[in-house]
Amino acid sequence: MVWKKYDDLLDFIDEKIDTSEPRRAEYFRGYLRGIHFHVHGSLEETTQKHARFFNGPDVDSGDPYLDAFARGYRDGCKGRKPEDN
Repeated sequence: MVWKKYDDLLDFIDEKIDTSEPRRAEYFRGYLRGIHFHVHGSLEETTQKHARFFNGPDVDSGDPYLDAFARGYRDGCKGRKPEDN
């Protein structure tokens, strides 16, 4: 990923977090953590938390905010474009 594009993506995500309704903002918060992992290959959270968000119990927790965060985290880790709807 080209750094200019990465910086633009981070600006886009920050704007979305600030302007989205709460559940969408959680998706973008998760995406931000995931894309950081994708680009830098490092974890801000423990390996256990990474596994929980990626394919563990938080994937379909029943909590719409946690589910949105986990979905965003997975999208970011996989280097996908963020959802924008």
